[in-house]
Amino acid sequence: MSFKRQNKILWTALILGAFVFAGFIKFSEPAHAVRVSLKRIVFDNQKRSEILTLINNTAQPKTYRLGWRKYRMSETQSLQLIDEGEDSSDILWADDMIRFAPRRVTVPPGGSQQIRLLLRRPKDLQEAEYRAHLWIIGETKPENYTADTGSNQQAIRLSVQPAISLPIFVRNGNLSATANITNTQLTRTATGLKLSFDLNREGNRSIYGDFDFICTDTGQEIVLRQIRGIAVYTDINKRSLSYDINLNEAATPSCNTVKILYRGDANDPDFASQTLAEAVASL
Repeated sequence: MSFKRQNKILWTALILGAFVFAGFIKFSEPAHAVRVSLKRIVFDNQKRSEILTLINNTAQPKTYRLGWRKYRMSETQSLQLIDEGEDSSDILWADDMIRFAPRRVTVPPGGSQQIRLLLRRPKDLQEAEYRAHLWIIGETKPENYTADTGSNQQAIRLSVQPAISLPIFVRNGNLSATANITNTQLTRTATGLKLSFDLNREGNRSIYGDFDFICTDTGQEIVLRQIRGIAVYTDINKRSLSYDINLNEAATPSCNTVKILYRGDANDPDFASQTLAEAVASL
């Protein structure tokens, strides 16, 4: 048998083995293994410090590392990691202004750990919004092969590294922003509706908030779906968004007109729960 044929057989066996074992893979970390007390941190003109709490929801002690990462927002996607060496000079970063400690912590089962953040605002800082992303990742070591006690088949237990990217904003000066919704499109699908639109931002600060999609056909408003935590950062002026609405799970079996309501996040210091934009989409 030729060496080339041996390699082909070996690779075929490995691929088939991967498919066989894929059905028996288990994950040893729940998705909520790492939690934080805040969704984002905003340093406005008065604020100089903040305390973030890490929460370990597991039954084992967990070690977490903290550091900075850079992300860019695009019109069609949420956040994309900026590779080391990639030009990001078009974004105003806050990393150098913020100190935090500790940078590595071990949290006991069911326990918590405070992370203290301190802002050092330069005297000559220009009026603008600056951004950073605090990266929190668990130091989880992969486990060995384990037997599945519920069957005679062997299982692979994988340990994932739970991680969170927390946005931090530093706002300096009198900043403002407005929003509007354009290019609405509503189409029928097999299970309900597909709603597409553009969320536009104007001004010199980011916006972030929540969507309510509301049916207005019957004269009374019925909330069909809610989407939380949608932002438009200063990298871009708009985001093109699209959502499916399953009418089988809604309070109405059919709908031809949907009102789109965008409200500021409840913790936004400027726009808390205020209506930022509103539009209507019809079939």
